[in-house]
Amino acid sequence: MKSVLSIIAVTAFVIYLFLKYGDILSKLSKRQKFGVFISYFSTILLAGICIYYGGAFLTEPIQNGFIKFFIRLTIVLVTLWLAVSILNQVLHKITKGIFPKIT
Repeated sequence: MKSVLSIIAVTAFVIYLFLKYGDILSKLSKRQKFGVFISYFSTILLAGICIYYGGAFLTEPIQNGFIKFFIRLTIVLVTLWLAVSILNQVLHKITKGIFPKIT
């Protein structure tokens, strides 16, 4: 049931992004659109891997639940901050400043 809800949520979010940025996407060439797609996909994949495996690796020896939670939260926040800042730079370079910055 959780996977079905996740798939529905991701699909709804992608539709929302297409509706919100449709005018900007129409200004891009096919090559730029492909670059934007690959950038988003690789960022999501790498951030997910870093959060999942990095969090498990760093918190495996820790027994205290509060410290484990704090370390995992820190890993998530740092990973997402890094991913968004790098994605902004890559998208700015690919689209030559047409695509807005992600906040």
